[in-house]
Amino acid sequence: MMSKTQPKKTKRPKSKAIKTIEWILTSIFAAIFLLVFAGQIDGMINKDKHYGRDIRFGFATFIVETNSMEPDYKVNSAIITYLEDPQKIYERYQKGETVDLTFMDVYETNTPYTKPLKAENAIYTRRTGATGVPMTHRLREVLINENLEKGKGRYTFIVAGINTIDGNMSASDQYQAFTEKELLGRVVANSQLLGSTFGFVSSPFGLLFLLLIPSCYLIITSVIDIFRVYKEPDEPVTEVTGGNGEVSAKQSTLSEEDKKRLKEELLQEMLQKKKGDNK
Repeated sequence: MMSKTQPKKTKRPKSKAIKTIEWILTSIFAAIFLLVFAGQIDGMINKDKHYGRDIRFGFATFIVETNSMEPDYKVNSAIITYLEDPQKIYERYQKGETVDLTFMDVYETNTPYTKPLKAENAIYTRRTGATGVPMTHRLREVLINENLEKGKGRYTFIVAGINTIDGNMSASDQYQAFTEKELLGRVVANSQLLGSTFGFVSSPFGLLFLLLIPSCYLIITSVIDIFRVYKEPDEPVTEVTGGNGEVSAKQSTLSEEDKKRLKEELLQEMLQKKKGDNK
């Protein structure tokens, strides 16, 4: 009998820490993808209710195009809005909170509820015509028509821009009026950086980039695993063969007990063979 040793590639299992990190990253990517996908579906389903605007789970993003709200909102910055219940907006107004509303400027009806009533709003005497585009201005007054139900024009919001100096984008006597039917949301956040990021993500290239991130991650981790296997040292595998060249047993990293047992088996086999030859 004879034995020969051949190298064998063995793949070591990943550590628990690496598995945990991979699981967390994969879960995050999957959650982001599902959230974006679900948001797209929600926005498409309710698009007709919001003048064609994408409002996903109540949230929407708009880019500031004029300076009527400077210095609070710079041109090309992004604002995030939440389509809050009009009654809650009224309660915020009652508490004296600063509330900025985004609305579709299409409401042209003139009623007793479309004119400011409070003395501090007496400066607003000129209501602007409907522009047909989304607009964001500061809430000045809320008028409630008790004869109408919510969703049918019960709440009328009086708003105005805060920039009355720079370029006269919002003259001091101008204001706008609209109801909850034209409401698109209350501003909850704004950022110039967010505006740039939103512009990138909204582009075809940006959307493709987001979709490719999970795929690239899986490809990179797979390549790393392959290289790791080939770089690891080979473990010896001993093949024990008989005189006719056939493999009779294999051993890989044998213990002392296994080695002793194997020697005894080989010795017994040799003795049996010798007895047969003597006969």
